[in-house]
This record gives sequence, C-alpha cells and structure tokens, in this order.
Amino acid sequence: MMIEMNAILPVKDALTTPWFEAAEQERLLIQRDPTTGKVQMYPRARIAGAPEREPEWVQASGRATLYSFTVVQRSLHPQFAGLEPFVIAMVDLEEGARLTSWIVDVPLEQLRCDMLLRVVFREIHAGLTMPCFTGA
Repeated sequence: MMIEMNAILPVKDALTTPWFEAAEQERLLIQRDPTTGKVQMYPRARIAGAPEREPEWVQASGRATLYSFTVVQRSLHPQFAGLEPFVIAMVDLEEGARLTSWIVDVPLEQLRCDMLLRVVFREIHAGLTMPCFTGA
C-alpha cells in the first residue's frame, strides 16, 4: 500500500521524531508516565491530566486487540483512490493505549472486533514507514 500522490502526511517535529525514527526501525513506541506507569498515545509534550510531568518513550509489545473498524469501499479523498477496499481501525495495545491504524493482510470476511492483532510496518509513502496491524 503506497500512497504516491502529494499526500497529507503526518508531521515530523521535535516531539514526534523519536516515534517516527522507531517506526523506521520497525519498533512501536508509546509514551508512559514515569510516575504512574500509565501509557498514552498520540505523542504529547506532557502527561494527559498531569501537565507538570513529561512522558517517557517506551517500546510497546506490538500485540493488540481490534476494538473497532471500518472498511472503506470508496474513498472521497483522491490520495486514497485506488487503494479500496482498505480497513481503518482502532486497536487497543496490550499496554493499554488505543490508537488508530490500518489493518493489512487480513481478508475482510475474517475481520471481527476483539480479534488479536500484531504490529507490522509498511512504507505508506516514500520514506514514511508507519505501524499497521495484521492478524496475530
């Protein structure tokens, strides 16, 4: 799955660079509160609910459960035209964080909520590797 058009890409900045660099190395990072151990995802400069603390980056196991999904049969956005059908999902990581991602290499008829998943990495645009999920 390669998006070749002038895609609207995720922003790489000082905050997100560790996450993108880890993805290029096929490692999935999440943020954790060093005091409580609670995890969060998407990357933030501060702990959600505790703005006095900075999160630390930790490697996630890559194991997840499918929480919810949608099968996109017809994309209204031109940069995704021709990739249909594709699956966008919310997945619950084993560590407790929930994130939005693509489901890949799973036949549509086999998709079900609560199915076990594992992270895989795909280059979705030249030079941009992102975590996706497939059946465990």
